[in-house]
This record gives sequence, C-alpha cells and structure tokens, in this order.
Amino acid sequence: MQNEALLRGVYLFADLSSEGLSQLAKIAEPRKLPAGYSIFRAGDPATAFYLIKDGSVRVSVHTPEGDPVEVATLGTGSHFGEMALVDGMKRSATAETLEPTAVLCFDYEKMHGLLAKSPATASNLYRAFARFLSNRLRQTTTDMSFARGKNFRHF
Repeated sequence: MQNEALLRGVYLFADLSSEGLSQLAKIAEPRKLPAGYSIFRAGDPATAFYLIKDGSVRVSVHTPEGDPVEVATLGTGSHFGEMALVDGMKRSATAETLEPTAVLCFDYEKMHGLLAKSPATASNLYRAFARFLSNRLRQTTTDMSFARGKNFRHF
C-alpha cells in the first residue's frame, strides 16, 4: 500500500510494528487541497492531524494586535495538528496551503479507536509525539532566550 510506504519513512512512525503501521495506513484519508486552502484556523475545534504527502503548508498565529506571525513552513513528510490529539485543546495556530498540496488526514476519533485497541502502538506513537513536542519546546526555549537577550540589550 502506497500510504504504508510513506508512513514507514516518517520518523514519527518509525517505532511502530508492521501491524501498527498497516492499521494506521488504513485510517489515513488522502486529501488533495488547492493553494491558499485554510485547513484550520486558530481557535477551531481540533478533529485531525495531517501528514504532507506533497506540497507545503504555512502555520501561523496572530499577535494580540492582529498581525500575522509565521510559525513554520512545512513540506513533504512533515506533520502538523498533532498537539490536540494529545491534549484535546482547540487549535493553537492556523494552517493553510501555499500551493496545491496532498495530505493524509488522521481523524482523532479513528486514532483514539486504533490506539485503544493496540497498547503497543499507542505507547510507541505517544512516545514519538512526546519526543517531537519536547524537541519543539527546546527550540522554543532557545528562541525565547535569544529574543529576550536581544530585547534586554536595548534598555
């Protein structure tokens, strides 16, 4: 199966068994999205996470004044929207396509069903999410330290 081969190459799924990977591939819903398509907006209820098969997605937030701030530009093999699978919160950012983009959509209800049936798959996937989110937090901490250092020098 083509989706299974794609998933096998994504570090997030590297520790899954062949059976776990096969089950994950079965719930992946392929979608083709046009350029400029809003996948979700900050504050929206979260219902799925995504893996980019081909194309690019911009993730952004708005300042309290309403100015847009680009958080990341993601390309083929990147995933996004996974935080709410873990914490159940609303979307923290906006995601939109920059060009025609093909994604695999992983519905949260289907994911929870799959993970409930397979504790080994759940353990491996949540561990991968934890590593990913931990790395993201480390990068954010570094970025904030750098920004604060720059701001304090101006006073």
